[in-house]
Amino acid sequence: MDSFAPTTNDYGLLALPLGEAARAYAVLFANGRHAMSRSEIQGSTAEVFARLEPLSMALDRALLVANGLNWTSYFANGLLGSDVFQPVSQIAAARKCTGLRVVKSRDATILENYESQERGGDVTHHRRTIFATRDGRWTFGSSGEPYQFEDVGRYAARSIRDRFTPEHLDDLLVGLGAPLNPLPHAETHSAVLFVQDQKAPQLKRWTFEDVQHGLPWKRV
Repeated sequence: MDSFAPTTNDYGLLALPLGEAARAYAVLFANGRHAMSRSEIQGSTAEVFARLEPLSMALDRALLVANGLNWTSYFANGLLGSDVFQPVSQIAAARKCTGLRVVKSRDATILENYESQERGGDVTHHRRTIFATRDGRWTFGSSGEPYQFEDVGRYAARSIRDRFTPEHLDDLLVGLGAPLNPLPHAETHSAVLFVQDQKAPQLKRWTFEDVQHGLPWKRV
């Protein structure tokens, strides 16, 4: 999946079948400033992610992919990842289902759990957040009530980086009944692509390869 980083390193999960998740996304942006088109997609991983290009700070493309029968993965075409919070947290709250942000990269391991207030979320729909990130140095933090199945003893590790690792994150995903991977292992995926037309056309667009080579941040 590294071929589609940073998108697959920072993505969302919704405990909804694809059809329900797509309908919820359409409702969320129904009154947006930009006209939005919707396309049904069937294809390989490469074919599906090709439809998410170009990447841009405009975040004008969103891709929802079936991840099993009862979960949907959420991706957007941001230069830094899928910018999950607004759509996934609001859909989770509106549909009273679990929403997650999952980050697994060289410099960060993050889990954010979004729920409605009836299901334990706060006013911003956050239920639980745990992170170990590096920006010059490693930092660790958490908020929200720990899960009953959560091994909080790991957070006492001497190495800050080891307090929340990708393996620990996977353990929590298992406890939540969520998929462990951005996409299921399948030859063909079912997906829905949303495109907001003419959103920030002045911003440059890039391919996955461009972004992975750091071109958006290089002086030309």
